[in-house]
Amino acid sequence: MALYQEKYRPRFHFTARKNWLNDPNGLVYFEGEYHLFFQHNPYGNDWGKMSWGHAVSRDLLHWEELPVALYHDKLGYIYSGSAAVDWKNSSGFGNENQPPLVAAFTHAGGKLDPPKPFIQSLAYSTDRGRNWTKFAENPVIENIGGYRNRDPKIFWYAPTKQWVMVVFLDDPEKSFAIFNSPDLKNWQQTSIITGFHECPDLFALPLDDNPDKMHWVLTDAKNNYQIGDFDGKKFTPETELTPQDVGCSLYAAQTYNDLPDRRVQLAWMHHGSYPDMPFNQQMTFPCDLSLRTVDG
Repeated sequence: MALYQEKYRPRFHFTARKNWLNDPNGLVYFEGEYHLFFQHNPYGNDWGKMSWGHAVSRDLLHWEELPVALYHDKLGYIYSGSAAVDWKNSSGFGNENQPPLVAAFTHAGGKLDPPKPFIQSLAYSTDRGRNWTKFAENPVIENIGGYRNRDPKIFWYAPTKQWVMVVFLDDPEKSFAIFNSPDLKNWQQTSIITGFHECPDLFALPLDDNPDKMHWVLTDAKNNYQIGDFDGKKFTPETELTPQDVGCSLYAAQTYNDLPDRRVQLAWMHHGSYPDMPFNQQMTFPCDLSLRTVDG
């Protein structure tokens, strides 16, 4: 049967053309396109040889799958991460007329022989995300504590004119470490917060659509979240850790960078069976996030 016409092919949830898919990565909006990168095994229907698959959409409903953006290499598998538009070309990867798209990801060397440590690396594109070049001086953050540090989320924090990266350390305290950088290449750790499980995301939302009442939201892969304050270096919680979703099929959610007027979230829908299909796993349907006052 022709691809995309199979019996169990979802019609509204994104699936890869072929082979394994898991966490959404590198969600970024640029020049009218929503980019979706995703954990992907280019060679088979089961987890393995992690690389970044890639698709684009203009409406978050109809997707065009592009060639694999980042293949695993001598530093390790390409684990989860994020992407952003470097509008001011602070990294120097672009030029005056073309801001680069920059991806931050984990080089996971645990499956290599011999194994290598987990490190944080960069790649960039100057042609609207069609071709990607790994930074020649990777990694930009070395391994911390010998743990499986992973899943960097990057974004620009305008008040301090600094980039922010949140990384899961996978230490006994289940910490998220926060780093700052002026250029995406040189990073300094500024704070740490404990009690989370991988795939961090950190973003601001207005309370009841009031731009004068902005709050920050910190989430993890298990779809727990805290609301708090963020000063560019440290996140200060204002609530307890709370489940965002009570189902069993939403994991490793991430929101889009560089959307001007909304906060769209996508996650891996990690339960499901697709007998005799050429693909395995799917994404959740995109959703808009908001903060509302309920019962006081």
